[in-house]
Amino acid sequence: MTTATNDRIVVESWDYYLDDDSPAREHVERYREMQWPHMQKELRSDLGYMLGMGQEPHWVESGRAVLFHRVIISDYGREKDFGWQATNPLPVGNAIQLLNYLRKGFRLRASVDPLVDVEMSETAEFAEGDDYANAPYVVPAKKADRKFINWDAYRNYCQARGVPITYEPPKEIVEKMKEYDYFCLVHDHGFTSKRAVQNHRAYYVAPPPNGRGQNHATVEQMEVKTPEPPKARTKNNSRKR
Repeated sequence: MTTATNDRIVVESWDYYLDDDSPAREHVERYREMQWPHMQKELRSDLGYMLGMGQEPHWVESGRAVLFHRVIISDYGREKDFGWQATNPLPVGNAIQLLNYLRKGFRLRASVDPLVDVEMSETAEFAEGDDYANAPYVVPAKKADRKFINWDAYRNYCQARGVPITYEPPKEIVEKMKEYDYFCLVHDHGFTSKRAVQNHRAYYVAPPPNGRGQNHATVEQMEVKTPEPPKARTKNNSRKR
């Protein structure tokens, strides 16, 4: 049996991680118009690095973008490859800074090497039989639903877009949560004090430049609540026949 494959590689648009109604959109679009062409020219002419068609950072702010890195976790000598995952927004203010990321192995798109020519598309398309067809995590979107085949990819997307987690975490995350009093699922981080979790949330909800200006779970929602064990039943032996 053969599996159908795409004749062309399709990549997500540059604003994949930028909300349509984000207050940063106007500034980002101006940045793309004014700065991005100069960065491309400097990469090509001065640094000898020619990007493929459609290869552009996923801008989320002026000079800040989401890139991709390979996530490989070693557990007791066994390596587990989670593939290419989105990073937190990184500073990408000039051609040299971007080139340094690419030389370290980062990518502009998870699906292809930055030097490969690819065709730009508004949405990602997948081959028949691909894992994404039955992806366990789906985020509804205006243009097309975003699908993720593992928890970390889903969590990273929610983190970058300020989208609340709506799925139950996998078993290993639940076990990890038990070690803390508070746990932020989006940022995969636990806290042992209320002050620490309050500071964490305050940073993400504060408007730029002092914060990220994102929606975020409340302190109460991040509280780890362990269900109480059921009370043991006691037999009543005082009943007389």
